[in-house]
Amino acid sequence: MPALSLETAPRTSLGRKNKALRRSGLTPLHLYGPGGDPLILQAPAPIVRKLLVSAGKTTAVNIAIEGTDGEELSFVRDVAVHPVTGEIQHVDFLRIHADRKVEIPVEITLVGEAPATRGGAAQINHVTRSLMVLAFPLRVPSGIEADITGLEEVGDVLRVSDLTLPDGVEATAHPDDVVARAQKQREAEVFEVVGLEAAGVEGEEGAEGEAAEGAEGEDSGDDA
Repeated sequence: MPALSLETAPRTSLGRKNKALRRSGLTPLHLYGPGGDPLILQAPAPIVRKLLVSAGKTTAVNIAIEGTDGEELSFVRDVAVHPVTGEIQHVDFLRIHADRKVEIPVEITLVGEAPATRGGAAQINHVTRSLMVLAFPLRVPSGIEADITGLEEVGDVLRVSDLTLPDGVEATAHPDDVVARAQKQREAEVFEVVGLEAAGVEGEEGAEGEAAEGAEGEDSGDDA
């Protein structure tokens, strides 16, 4: 996908002063990665929020910096959000290069109607929800569609090898990994409950981890 653009300015507010920066309507930014020095930046909060919605973590962003020539190509790496207000506290961008491939997770969306589900005989279990792909930054797709119309009977599976990927995009997951499976209704319900319970446990740990990382990221950003 074509890169989006973000106009930024060098940031001089550090540490606790970032709170005042956010109150003034600006979001602290940090750009780092190979090929250049870390940069401490800022941009208007509404523009940053709109960019994040459009870019996600799979669309490249050209960062222009006030007072300098050229742009820095990047991906959104981390976003710290206030747990109560939802205000964006800090955004980290990872510097990338247009001529170097990157490995990145891309969301999988199931499309179509599986014949196996007609009459309530089966239910589709979405096993793999994101796929690691290798591609040049400007060729990374925003998402991958998985066609389930070929799941005709209970037990049929859709594998990574069955996916149709855009030109220049390569899956790095094992070709036999299951993306979706047609299961008997009751089996699918049991699997879903067990799967959700397991995901719930991992999710809680992940949430705590993310919260910790977010706090560390904010502290790191504030200190930078």
